[in-house]
Amino acid sequence: MILICICLILFFYGLGIGPMGDIDEAMHASTSKDMVLSQDWVTPRYNGENFFDKPPLHNWLVAISLAAFGFHEFAARLPAALLGLGCVVITYWLGRRMFGPPAAFLSALVLATSAEFIILSRVVVHDISLVFFDTLALTLFFIGYQHRRRRKTAFLAGYAALGGAVLAKGPVGLAIPLMIIGLFLIYKKDLRFIRKMQLPWGIIIFLAAAAPWYILISLRNPEYTEYFFLKQNIGNFLSGEARHPRPFYYYIPVLLGGLFPWSPFLPLAIWSAFRKRSAEIGDGLIFALIWFGTVLLFFSAASSKLGTYILPLFPAASLLMGALWNDLIHRAERALHKGVLFSHLPLAVMAPLALIWVLFFPPGALTAESSIKMSWIYLAGAWLAVCTSISLVLAAGRKYRAFVGSMAAMAATLFLMFLILVVPVLGPNISGKELALRLDKLMAPGDSITFYLKARASFLFYTDRRAELLQNPGQLQDYINSPERVYCVFKQDDWEDVENLHDGMQIVAQVGDKLIVTNKRSGS
Repeated sequence: MILICICLILFFYGLGIGPMGDIDEAMHASTSKDMVLSQDWVTPRYNGENFFDKPPLHNWLVAISLAAFGFHEFAARLPAALLGLGCVVITYWLGRRMFGPPAAFLSALVLATSAEFIILSRVVVHDISLVFFDTLALTLFFIGYQHRRRRKTAFLAGYAALGGAVLAKGPVGLAIPLMIIGLFLIYKKDLRFIRKMQLPWGIIIFLAAAAPWYILISLRNPEYTEYFFLKQNIGNFLSGEARHPRPFYYYIPVLLGGLFPWSPFLPLAIWSAFRKRSAEIGDGLIFALIWFGTVLLFFSAASSKLGTYILPLFPAASLLMGALWNDLIHRAERALHKGVLFSHLPLAVMAPLALIWVLFFPPGALTAESSIKMSWIYLAGAWLAVCTSISLVLAAGRKYRAFVGSMAAMAATLFLMFLILVVPVLGPNISGKELALRLDKLMAPGDSITFYLKARASFLFYTDRRAELLQNPGQLQDYINSPERVYCVFKQDDWEDVENLHDGMQIVAQVGDKLIVTNKRSGS
């Protein structure tokens, strides 16, 4: 019940605060909105064009929510919050079978209060659907492996979950669990166990769940198969011209930030699991270690990398840390006590030093661009310094129950500060909602919104219009020379780049770093 309450606060409270972000969130929400309006649930579309980058499962969930509750932020984000809650519950369920109830609670608490998991449980992205179904599939496999009486039911349900994962993110939804399960069975020297995994019926269930949509969209759009499987998946994984190229080590700092405030203890949790004797380590720790390592290495080897891609390893990392905290509370060795202090000490030292630095060297550029008040930064920095100092004292006194509680409370309160104070003022810079509503009133029904260089997806979500792009100054010049009244949306930097054309235009409205501009007609 405590876990549910924590998730309700962190995942659901203020879910409608803050407009849709322009980069990805509004794009996926607009795709779901298009499904509702067009009643085409087979071919996803964005801005009137086929959108083949992602399978439709999360779009379906968002579309159902939008149809039920209306076209607004809360409805669009509700499926992510429910999936995040479900993932925390599944992690607790798996932790009980691996380590027992206390460690399960601690594992789920770590997951629920990790920074990136909180954020991705509150925005419209596909990754949370993948994590939910992959975590469910791996949990059902582990239960089937451990419990003979539940084996058939667990495995058959697991194949359905794999189908959901493939509908959520494509082949990677199947590849990740298969690699983890395969490596686990190889480690256990038990590949013959595959014969007990209900493969014939499992394949039928998996195909029944995943294949119909892929068949339908391929029949309607013959180009889909080549684009999605060859270019979008295999191409982005292997190609040197991937969409998001990053170095191999890219996910190390991503983990440090994404698992905050627990990330300093992840190396200790991994070391603690490895150093246990074979009689103590158990299948649970082995499974979690393989799960964590497989996901991290798999996505690190890919050419295309984004911070959200490694979300599937968060449940495994949480299970490892839950086992660590359980050991510390019940039977810790001296080495583990020292490990916790040395792991936490850098954060406890850097937090007050960072506060002192900000006091003497305030980030004026940040506050000017984002409207974030310095008093908020001082408040958050002071609170972080106080919390880390208190938790360091608790760790030194070996009061680990209170220590874990203080870390979770710190994460929760810092996030709530960010949600209540910062998110509302960031809105104008991350979204075009306010300008979209203004522009919608200026334009004739059915007219498309015109953008210079960058289409802002939030304009499409908050209006029922399409977008047209002007790609260069020549196209912009022709557009503003129109004898009719026309409007164009700019980002501030793009507006400054066409200073030589400013005489023919005038600003109608500006919010944040976005502007609405109209043409100057003769006599106007």
